[in-house]
Amino acid sequence: MIKESFDLHLHSTASDGTHSPKEIIEIAKSTNVVAVSITDHDNINGYFEALRFAQDLGVKIFAGVELNTDAFDTEIDILGYFWNPDNQKFIDMLSDRQSNRIERAKNIVTKLNALGLEISFDRVRAIAKGSICRPHIIEAMVEKNYVSNQKEAFEKYLGLGKPAFVPHDHITPRKAIEYIIEAGGLPVVAHPGLVGNDEVVEKLLQDGAKGLEAYYPMHTEEEITKYIELAQKYDAIVTCGSDSHGPKRKKSFPIGSTKAPSDVLVIFQNKLKEAHHANQGKSV
Repeated sequence: MIKESFDLHLHSTASDGTHSPKEIIEIAKSTNVVAVSITDHDNINGYFEALRFAQDLGVKIFAGVELNTDAFDTEIDILGYFWNPDNQKFIDMLSDRQSNRIERAKNIVTKLNALGLEISFDRVRAIAKGSICRPHIIEAMVEKNYVSNQKEAFEKYLGLGKPAFVPHDHITPRKAIEYIIEAGGLPVVAHPGLVGNDEVVEKLLQDGAKGLEAYYPMHTEEEITKYIELAQKYDAIVTCGSDSHGPKRKKSFPIGSTKAPSDVLVIFQNKLKEAHHANQGKSV
């Protein structure tokens, strides 16, 4: 079975990654990663910024986004992929979510201040180059020596159930899936092994998710096999992604470090085209 290096789950400076979209493409080219998708939190700006560089360097790029939700007492992330990200309703939803991220960050900062951690929202806003995410808040915390790294920050303050945790907005995993499908996209459950409950993962497939990110750096071989079989049960696809956020981030797996059989990319691309064409047919 021929394995190939492609990476459909990456974060750039448009959200909480440390590599710019241009740098992601350059790294992909230099490490023989044949295809990428920049899946920033609640925005597709990184894709548009990287598109020209990808075309110039011969790296295939797919439009993507990651929608973070809270449900079933855990955080559930839904990846959305698009052949052509031009649905205005979806773009407006992403804009609303970015505004909600600002309010969420302000609320987190307020909670941290109440706990005696004196950081300012203005500093967090200055650190963030795109969508505001918790790692930007953590950078401000590290600057003040309140924590030494992301792991400590999540374990003490920002993780689910911790004293400065603030949930995401009201969008449920099912609603996130619906938004992506309505926009002609392909919704995929990110890192299902991190959900912590396979019954929930299966419910997401029942609710319309079209794929599982089976090939993921924190999945064991047994988990990969399990999620491939679960996807097959629902006639869903599997995808491959590193979830790379770049250096100095909690998830700092190298771009393209997780490999999958080459037919995984072929099937993904075909299903992406099908989703796009099905949506175009509905709008005629």
